[in-house]
Amino acid sequence: MMHSDAGLQAASGVKAEAPRMRARLGRQLMTLPEQIAEHIFAAIEHGEYAPGERIREEALAEQFEVSRGPVREALRILEKDSVVDIVPNRGAHVTQLAIKEVRDIFEIRRDLIGAMVRRLDRRNTSFIASIAAGVRELETLVKEPGAGDAYLAVSDRLACLLAEGAGNERLAAILGSLARQTRRYSRLGLATAARRQQSALTWRMFLKTLTAGEVGSAVAALESLIDASMQEAVRQLQAAGNVARTKDLLQ
Repeated sequence: MMHSDAGLQAASGVKAEAPRMRARLGRQLMTLPEQIAEHIFAAIEHGEYAPGERIREEALAEQFEVSRGPVREALRILEKDSVVDIVPNRGAHVTQLAIKEVRDIFEIRRDLIGAMVRRLDRRNTSFIASIAAGVRELETLVKEPGAGDAYLAVSDRLACLLAEGAGNERLAAILGSLARQTRRYSRLGLATAARRQQSALTWRMFLKTLTAGEVGSAVAALESLIDASMQEAVRQLQAAGNVARTKDLLQ
């Protein structure tokens, strides 16, 4: 049986850069099902599974060289975050959220941002330095064509740093779950170079206002980030839906 993280990364078809949301939010070690869940999530995020597609336990167990038990538990973890739906006698399928659901989840994230930012310690120099380093990375990446994945990864890391900095584990866990639920759609929201450039400018404004003690303005900056990603994601989902309906009418 292959139980090591290195072994999981070596499995074919799995992204080595799988996001480790739980580890970043204070967990130093992940269980085997949590590791598998992260790799499945990365595959979903990168389009290896389409919305509505079935995820077969037996294939994953063979891929990761584990029994079906850890795979089943990994899928339950993803079900809690609304990444997959598990239907009795039909197995696990990738969720296909309606546009209203996407809006609702983004809005909940936005509403919780204020509670997080107000708990941040702007006098913690190492914390501020970490945020500043991430913002500089974003500003570098916007100059590079085709850097969408890298930009999203740094944005994700910054969000995790902020959640950790709030010092409230329950709030961090909720924000982590919401981030996972919206990550596929955040990717759509940052798909264009223009959107990434605007995002980097907003992150810079957040850092400037946070360090100046302008908490209300810092909250507003992060709220605008979430709103902009939501609006672009919805726009692209609507466009994709219109294309699909047009194809159906032509067939």
